[in-house]
Amino acid sequence: MLSILIRSFDNPLIDIVSVLHAECQFLDIEFEILISDDDPNGKNLDHQKLSRLPMVNYWKNSKNLGRSNNLNKLISKSKYDIVLLMDADVVPLKTNFIKLYLEALNTNCFVAYGGLAYEKNPPEASELLRWVYGHKEEAKPANLRQSRYPYNILVSNLLIKKSEFEQPIFNTELNTYGYEDLVFSEFLKEHEIDVLQIDNPVIHKGLETSMVFLQKTETALDNLVGLIQKGTLSQEATSLSTLYFKLKRYRLNVVIYKFLNVIERALKSNLVSNQPSLIYFKLYKLYHFSKSYQKQ
Repeated sequence: MLSILIRSFDNPLIDIVSVLHAECQFLDIEFEILISDDDPNGKNLDHQKLSRLPMVNYWKNSKNLGRSNNLNKLISKSKYDIVLLMDADVVPLKTNFIKLYLEALNTNCFVAYGGLAYEKNPPEASELLRWVYGHKEEAKPANLRQSRYPYNILVSNLLIKKSEFEQPIFNTELNTYGYEDLVFSEFLKEHEIDVLQIDNPVIHKGLETSMVFLQKTETALDNLVGLIQKGTLSQEATSLSTLYFKLKRYRLNVVIYKFLNVIERALKSNLVSNQPSLIYFKLYKLYHFSKSYQKQ
């Protein structure tokens, strides 16, 4: 009935798997939990514990497939038509997490997204940027998502009826980090495949340090530039790229880039501090997008 597919990169797994496994057994449904670890060199200490749980299958990829192709591999190996895609660094907020997703199937939806949440109390100072950004940009209630962002999803917590899509579902060209969620969102929008936005969030536990988050943001922006240049995404796919190309049309992009280049160090200093500014973060992203676009 339900395949729960978890993409991992040498993450601790026993907590999330135990919670999902226990609820599925309580509901007395047919299920499987497949975990694909995309870190060939990692040493997952939970492997032996996971092997003791029935209906759980864990494997480590022999090479890094990237986030999209790791998802495609999980989907191809799943035996049920209904698949629940999850990241390894999240935990369900509600105790009836699986039940709520199964109820969503009664609406005959092909895609359902439960949302993302963050801890109410701030983490240590070194992780503040990721927490502040998550609260502001990612943690949105279901009614707001349905009315203003109807096609927006994150694959950290996504239910799909796979038989309604051609395989592979996710873009096979995405081998690096960043914007695979957006590519799928744009696909859903283009094909007018409605997303049922429900109030069933997972809490994002795996917060990176602000410095690591900035590095991952830069990698993602490089990926975004490549996707736009290939035509996979439009220039208006994000508010950031829309702004950049608007500046470019008025020949202001070079002036803005030079200004941001001067203040880059100050921006970065703020973003790794204990009071990171999201305005500064947007400026930092505009700077790096501009820099990457000029290089490619």
